[in-house]
Amino acid sequence: MNEDRAILMVCFVIALIFWLIVKLSNPYKTTREVEFYVPLPQDKALSKRPPDDMTVELSGLGWDLAIDYFYHKTIKLVLPLNGTEEMTLNINQLRHEIKQYLRSDGIAIGEINYDQVTLKAEDKLSRKVPIALSADLAFAPDFHLKQAPILKPDSVEVSGPASLVKAITFWASDSIRLTDLKSNVRTNLKLKSPDYALELNTPTVQMQLEVEPFTEKSLFVPLKIVHKSGTDSIRIFPENITVQFKLGLSRFDSIQPKDFQAEVDFTGISKSSSNQTAPIQIVKQPASIQLLGFTPKSVKFFWIEE
Repeated sequence: MNEDRAILMVCFVIALIFWLIVKLSNPYKTTREVEFYVPLPQDKALSKRPPDDMTVELSGLGWDLAIDYFYHKTIKLVLPLNGTEEMTLNINQLRHEIKQYLRSDGIAIGEINYDQVTLKAEDKLSRKVPIALSADLAFAPDFHLKQAPILKPDSVEVSGPASLVKAITFWASDSIRLTDLKSNVRTNLKLKSPDYALELNTPTVQMQLEVEPFTEKSLFVPLKIVHKSGTDSIRIFPENITVQFKLGLSRFDSIQPKDFQAEVDFTGISKSSSNQTAPIQIVKQPASIQLLGFTPKSVKFFWIEE
């Protein structure tokens, strides 16, 4: 019984070998990916590089295609610039480079999905640019930032072709959305991925948020008269306004009336005007507060003859 099973197995193996021989002796077509490697000096960078999605159609006997695939699944072409800053390969040159890479002369090169490939190198430049935070922050009721978000580091070094790097003024982070904030946050944040020609010295930064309770405060702020015509004096009523705003508890005592500037604008108002009221506007306020409003919105006035 065991002998019969062994004979059957041998026959099966022999049949499989003959089947493979017959199959691999037939012609086939296949598509292979093409990768490029361009060696450059350290002070040079590619501003125009080869495509990363090139494919080539190959045809030949199954044996040749299988052996070639066994040695290298992807066709990798090395294209040195040899001292030149720009090089273009047409379709025939691409076929020649691919042919040199193949292990068998019996493999024919068919369709290539690019007609030409252009390489261009230029001086490499590195510079630091500030990081622009892209964040959507929503706070719990009566909470807000104690200070502006802190990024560590606050800048990133960008390297690449000089013509591209010179045009970069900042580098954006990936977007982040945080809701119901009522405590401090410290988290790593990815930077936007650079394109093929550029490199960053770090892919992430640390973002720190200091969150504190907010409360309301009111102050009496004196009014300043601006754009008055003529030499006569003006008396206004009232001479102060009440400003209501929200601020962090850590700044409650530090925000004072001198941090605001409220003006009564007399542009277009003369002594002969029948209108006896003028609008009020706040032209300066601390950046760290949330202005809720002020009262009154206008003043009454009268002229005093000199």
